[in-house]
Amino acid sequence: MTENSNGQDLVQTDAVEQNAAVSADAAESAAAPKKARPRKGIIAAIVAVVVIVAAGAGFWVWHEQPSFCNAVCHSPMDKYVESYTSNDPGKLVTQHAQAGDGCLDCHEAEITTQVSEVMAWVSDSYPMGEDGMLATGKEFANEEFCARPECHSMADIVDATWGFEGNDAKYNPHSSHQDNQLECGDCHKVHETSQLYCAKCHQLNLPEGWEAASE
Repeated sequence: MTENSNGQDLVQTDAVEQNAAVSADAAESAAAPKKARPRKGIIAAIVAVVVIVAAGAGFWVWHEQPSFCNAVCHSPMDKYVESYTSNDPGKLVTQHAQAGDGCLDCHEAEITTQVSEVMAWVSDSYPMGEDGMLATGKEFANEEFCARPECHSMADIVDATWGFEGNDAKYNPHSSHQDNQLECGDCHKVHETSQLYCAKCHQLNLPEGWEAASE
């Protein structure tokens, strides 16, 4: 009887200890703070921000491409974008395109200019020529603009164009007797066929695709 009694006591003691351990674990689990789960609203907000940033970055990349210029403003920009992809050697835009230059490398995206252009387009108040080009009378292709440090060096251009296109070595359109009265745009046409001003008086070989300037 004594042995049975002792055995029962041991079993009961083990059961009590196990119950106590389980209760302690349960109490510890209840006391531990529950991990907060991300709310759906926060996740949705993060996704929205990522989408907006990606869309903005994509728009900015597109904004720097020639295709952006006439995506909406077909008139007057179609002719300009067409000339960019024409591979016409007589148009200066071809050399810029082959060098990897885009529209904004020359036409700087200043906010004031862009706003005025949008207003002119919306109000349909921009002058157009019969050739489908803008007829603003503005000419920015001058030495001050073209010979900037990040673009062209006039000294290098002068050195490289003595006897240009196989002409006599005494001829150089960038160092002529015109005493610097000519600007770059008098010969170099970006979106139209370039014209050699010197050929008004001199019989000269013309660069490929160029025309002799008329009187």
